[in-house]
Amino acid sequence: MNLELLRYIMAGICTTFVNLGVFSILTYGVNMETQIANVVSILFAIAFAFVINKSFVFGQKSTENLRKECFRFVSMRMISMGVEVLGMYGLTELSSVQDLAAKVILQVVVIGMNYIISKFYIFQEDRK
Repeated sequence: MNLELLRYIMAGICTTFVNLGVFSILTYGVNMETQIANVVSILFAIAFAFVINKSFVFGQKSTENLRKECFRFVSMRMISMGVEVLGMYGLTELSSVQDLAAKVILQVVVIGMNYIISKFYIFQEDRK
């Protein structure tokens, strides 16, 4: 396994903890409705993931393409969020999967999807 992929997995785990932590606090601590807590937790995770992916995973220090990268990152993560929100609805409402279990299952799908998008679309320009 290459070092970049290992760093991505580590960053993905940290991002997942942010996502699950915020989700759990909002759902169980504040009694926020599941779908709203899900969206809010994803937004927190997106902000965290951009910073950690740019600097730690893909090793980019340049701010030259920062707006472009941020726009691409957020845009693609909104698509990921759509997958996660629809998946959460499908698993919890249609299939009666427990909400935290559904969240964990969907994190595995989203992490894989986001690595491919980040590596080949968002952060590829400075890697030549």
